[in-house]
Amino acid sequence: MRRSALPPDSLMSAPGAAPEILRITNAIADLSRLYPWFEDAAAKLGLPKPLVQKMQVVAEEAVMNVAMHAYAPGSEDKIEVRLSASQAIAELVVEDCGPAFDPLAVTEQPRPASLAEAKVGGLGLNLLKRFCPDISYARLNGRNQLRLRFPLESPAAHV
Repeated sequence: MRRSALPPDSLMSAPGAAPEILRITNAIADLSRLYPWFEDAAAKLGLPKPLVQKMQVVAEEAVMNVAMHAYAPGSEDKIEVRLSASQAIAELVVEDCGPAFDPLAVTEQPRPASLAEAKVGGLGLNLLKRFCPDISYARLNGRNQLRLRFPLESPAAHV
């Protein structure tokens, strides 16, 4: 994983294509909207199924981390998820207004050698890195912004 060398506004969607946006809270009922929204948004953008599957894992991990760690239980604070695509990149952005937290500054947890050594939690960043080659974090206007960029196999991979 590397921090992105591209500026945050460098992703250019196809002419006239606006990003797909989901605004939810950390309430369980709202969190359950993520998966169906993502399926629909990815289809609208014409993203290839193998990429969509990777991105779904990453989206769920990133959003659940915000829901579980950025806000107090029951607070119903806001999370915004955006999905967009250009000819070469699909981008997922997760924003929240919780306390500043740069997940890229966290030391990656070593993989346990056995099930007996495994601990619950702490492996989410490893998962993000495994599925997403380009991750960047910024704190902008009091909001955490996690950008996850996925290369498209070819310009014809989506409409």
